[in-house]
Amino acid sequence: MYSTIFITVISLYILLSIVMLPFQYRFLVALKQEEAKFKAKGKTQGDMYDEMNAGEQALHSNIQGSALFFLANIMASIVYKLKHPKTSV
Repeated sequence: MYSTIFITVISLYILLSIVMLPFQYRFLVALKQEEAKFKAKGKTQGDMYDEMNAGEQALHSNIQGSALFFLANIMASIVYKLKHPKTSV
């Protein structure tokens, strides 16, 4: 009984992560582009976050820091590193 519930919950989490993957990937690509723009201006990543308005900061912290999106974030990072091997850190 409990194993069935556990497997169902894990399966739903994996399904949600797969559904969220394209959104997380697009967010990661946009974030990397912003970082590149700031780097070209000679600014640091910290400066980029300091110049974000409160709404952007809240969105970023919710997208990147939510445990619900943890697996989707990892998968998006892996996909990004595979598609952009020279620009990944």
